[in-house]
Amino acid sequence: MSKPQEIARGLTERRATLGEAVPVLRSAGLQAASDAALLAVPGFQRLHAERWDPPIPELETLAALPVGSFGHAYAGYMEHYRLSPDFFPIQTRLGADATPTQYAVHRLNKSHDFIHVLGAYETSDTDEVAIQSFVFGMAPVALATFLAEAAVHPDIRQARYKHLRDIYAGQIQAEDFERGAVASALLGERLETLWEVPLEELRQRLGIAARAPEYLGRGGENSCGGFTAMPFFTATGAT
Repeated sequence: MSKPQEIARGLTERRATLGEAVPVLRSAGLQAASDAALLAVPGFQRLHAERWDPPIPELETLAALPVGSFGHAYAGYMEHYRLSPDFFPIQTRLGADATPTQYAVHRLNKSHDFIHVLGAYETSDTDEVAIQSFVFGMAPVALATFLAEAAVHPDIRQARYKHLRDIYAGQIQAEDFERGAVASALLGERLETLWEVPLEELRQRLGIAARAPEYLGRGGENSCGGFTAMPFFTATGAT
């Protein structure tokens, strides 16, 4: 276990909030430890070296993929919740000087809705805290960096970002933290090449455990996007 993840687990056990975790994980020493931990994830070092950043296909293209595939499920999820990519207000870095952690911030920002689908997280305010806890388990310093930068972005006061502003007061969820901690393989995957892979097969490949039944399909208010709908996921975690 890396030093950042050890500290992150301690914060989770203390029932800290995401906001409380940010300053703890932003020290220069932990940035360096985060870089080393990320480069140790199979596949991530090459992604970082390439600054790999392919476009996301049109949703109509993904919707035409076989039912049950990752791409089909992603397209359905985005349509169900009326979402579009690149929602969050943050300037990510992809230049030659981008550190592994900075590149991971970009990848996690771009992959946010992919992770919603892979982890069976709805867009409700409650599940937004849960998915951020999942990401905290995977890459705690990268998440702390994202939250620190989003907090000072000039657009964060917009109404559409209400539940992002509320995230900082959200208590890190232990079950979701642990799900993320064992799914670090996700960070080294070229997810944009895996659209045709069956969703359940991809979850197993990435070590993403099924959500507990009491949490799965947990709908509720989405104060950030301003749209609330019935849950997308069924009792099996698929659509």
